[in-house]
Amino acid sequence: MTLKTPFELLIECGGCGLENLIPGFVSGVPAVCNQCRENMLAYDLPQTHQGHTCDSCGRAYLLKTETEFVDGESECQCGSRDFTELGLKDFADQTAKPETSESDDDDPDFDWCRPAPDNSQQEDFNEIFDDNPGF
Repeated sequence: MTLKTPFELLIECGGCGLENLIPGFVSGVPAVCNQCRENMLAYDLPQTHQGHTCDSCGRAYLLKTETEFVDGESECQCGSRDFTELGLKDFADQTAKPETSESDDDDPDFDWCRPAPDNSQQEDFNEIFDDNPGF
């Protein structure tokens, strides 16, 4: 089934299990979990999730496979009980994959602590905290 874009997407995070509602979802945009900040589309969705779309409102549901869903009994937020199965292989092929980029963290000379400018003096550090702003 092809989805009209943009659409509402309710997806269970594969990492922490939180249900995330993403209004106006379009393919090509990553879906980041509100709790653990993982890219929820980075998982092998056909293996870990089940997909359904509401025939009435068009909301897509990506639920973990262990989540109970009974067609005809489970109810959408709009009140409908009519769902169509969503082909997760096609959905996963159309959505954004996590971007992999080379990180500067691998550089052995990289320092997370930002050094002070060369013209500053070492003893000036404590004066920052001793200054009375006059409030």
